Amino acid sequence: MLLISTLLLTLSAQQVAVFESGARIECAKSATVGARSVETPAGVWDASMDPVAAVADAAEELRVLAPLKQLDFAAWSHRAAERGLLSALLAEDPKGSARAAWLDALAGLGAHIDPLSAKVDRDERVEEMWKRMQKAEGGRCALLVGRIEVEVSDGATAAPGRRVGLADLRRALRGRDADQRWAAGRLALRQHETSMLHALRDASFEDDEPCGSMAAAAALYGMDEDRALGWWVLGMWRERSQDSRIRAVRHLAEFGASEPAVVDALVLTLSADGYRGAGAYAFFGTQITIVSDFDVEVALASAIADPNITTLVEGAVLSVRIYGTTMAGEVRGALQKITGADPGPKASDWKRWQKQQQAAAAPAQ
Repeated sequence: MLLISTLLLTLSAQQVAVFESGARIECAKSATVGARSVETPAGVWDASMDPVAAVADAAEELRVLAPLKQLDFAAWSHRAAERGLLSALLAEDPKGSARAAWLDALAGLGAHIDPLSAKVDRDERVEEMWKRMQKAEGGRCALLVGRIEVEVSDGATAAPGRRVGLADLRRALRGRDADQRWAAGRLALRQHETSMLHALRDASFEDDEPCGSMAAAAALYGMDEDRALGWWVLGMWRERSQDSRIRAVRHLAEFGASEPAVVDALVLTLSADGYRGAGAYAFFGTQITIVSDFDVEVALASAIADPNITTLVEGAVLSVRIYGTTMAGEVRGALQKITGADPGPKASDWKRWQKQQQAAAAPAQ
């Protein structure tokens, strides 16, 4: 409550510009109706195509949203960005899973805010903002990332001055600062850096900060959906640490709803819960039948060739097992999120549900 009261005092003399489109942004200086640019606490908002239509009270906007903040911080971040409450967002420093939503909300505002002077050359802008971003923290970093995403040119043939260098992105992705790793994931996707797919895969498993691992996963999925889902399914089964396997499950829950095979893999994984034997198995590969030889038989003056059939098997067999109730709970949660169903707490409940779904989807005989 003390923080809210302090913010209300801070914002009591500030205004929120409301544009004709309905977009909003907090003003650093008093705005006037019809204005085509607005000075914000982080730079200039270009309103040349969307002039100011009205001015609202920033403190009142914050007061209305205060109850939501205690219930759902991620939802509050989204709504605060929609209402243009820039200072209120910048005053926060959430941890854990809430941080990703907060950073994303600020990046959305930052896309419209130009932090540089109009005198900076077009081909120098991306480099200058990248340098500032590396020194920025938290919300300020997110604002700059949002603007860099607007400024960079998509495509490998873009001029070097209009892209963040690949070496810089790789360095940030491996860095110690989680916000910088989040930034590297977003910008890798924006620039479609396919040469970073393997690095993004590793980050999606290994980054212990949700904002970093989810940004890497979103970039990986955005550039190659099939490969991303395949890597996470294998990671769910094969990664050595439980934390990495759990991250794989969460990425499948976030991005795998459109692929029925993901549900099959999750049900298969859940079926290994509590099993003390060799585990459940999954085979991926092909079987090829060939004629390898002939046995020649003579009967009634006729030669009969009896073929020898050999089957070649190419592929891999993976042993699937869950260690502990934490992983099982994550898999059940992923299944519930993807399917919207909750047939029961046991693996047998999900297997029965799966058979029912398959039977309902089968064409009538």
